[in-house]
Amino acid sequence: MIRKQREIETNTYLAFSDLMLNLVFVLVFFIAGILVVGQAGWDQVRYRKAQDAVYAAITHSDLKNKPIYLPPTRRNDPPGVQRWAFPAQKMFKSGTAELSADGKNILVSFARVLKQNQLWKRIRIEGHTQTTRTGTKESWALSAARASAVADAIYSEGGIPSFYLAVAARGGQTPFKGIKFDRENDRVEVVIEYSQKAFQ
Repeated sequence: MIRKQREIETNTYLAFSDLMLNLVFVLVFFIAGILVVGQAGWDQVRYRKAQDAVYAAITHSDLKNKPIYLPPTRRNDPPGVQRWAFPAQKMFKSGTAELSADGKNILVSFARVLKQNQLWKRIRIEGHTQTTRTGTKESWALSAARASAVADAIYSEGGIPSFYLAVAARGGQTPFKGIKFDRENDRVEVVIEYSQKAFQ
């Protein structure tokens, strides 16, 4: 009788130990999943309020021609990044990197909205051109010149200090909607970075 009671107590102890061990494993895997998989989602949440505030300020502003907002799913950007596209047809004189009067006014107004809502850390300006055809040279120079012209307008007339700005030339590598030779591929994208990680 005593032996049976001891066996029951031992079995109960073993069952309880197994249960606790399983719970510890589940908890460890759960925490690891949050740290590894959920970090990007957490970073996105951290910057959501700032992004929403800037988005609202731009969309509710009195800009004559508002830029096109690109959702995060459109690009492989890290968390804490917001993109706005400016079609080249509305910004530059045809086939050049010279801003039109309307284009400059749009950029200056856009820069002032950003300056009034400085919840961001840096602004990256990317020049994009038409898809490169086989056997022709990439349009690095034009995309770089357009990005530089936008940066210059944002800095010199929009009042945003140059140390907040970075310029990149993308040429025709990234079609706007994934469609080659579409007229919307000619554009400049202003990438607002809220996270320090976005530009490390």
